[in-house]
Amino acid sequence: MTTLPDTLDRPLGGVVGLGTEGDPRLIVELWLPVRIGGGWRLLMCRRVPARGGFWQGVSGRVETSDATLRAAALRELHEELGLDGSRVETIVDLEQTYDFISFDGERHYRKCCFAVVLANDTTTSAVTLSDEHDECRLMTFEEAIDSARFPEYVEELTSLESMLHA
Repeated sequence: MTTLPDTLDRPLGGVVGLGTEGDPRLIVELWLPVRIGGGWRLLMCRRVPARGGFWQGVSGRVETSDATLRAAALRELHEELGLDGSRVETIVDLEQTYDFISFDGERHYRKCCFAVVLANDTTTSAVTLSDEHDECRLMTFEEAIDSARFPEYVEELTSLESMLHA
């Protein structure tokens, strides 16, 4: 069974889960806060309709080639938005994990949630969307929470907002 590493940098050793109930496949969920002026915004991406059409940060499967969860997060950020590590100020483990089943009911996943704080000057013009998304926006936390499709997103975003304002 896949166990969740206790830090972003603990080696995964190629273990990412088989996608079964007893051994869920690891997923990273990345929320992307950006400081704008005196406040925070979230860089949110809309999935293409064929992939659900909902707003989110960035998410994706952890690959066997990812040495750590940090490496998986940075890879997904680059794959989905074209952003490299130079745009990342820090990555914070939100210490929230969720198990879920794919829409078709065939694969089991364990989602690990992180905040990837982007550089202050990051705007949507810095983004090159992959074919998984059709739009990105900088949203307030209120807008992001209002657009949340899943209850877990509300929990994650509320936790992140509290952390940033602490």
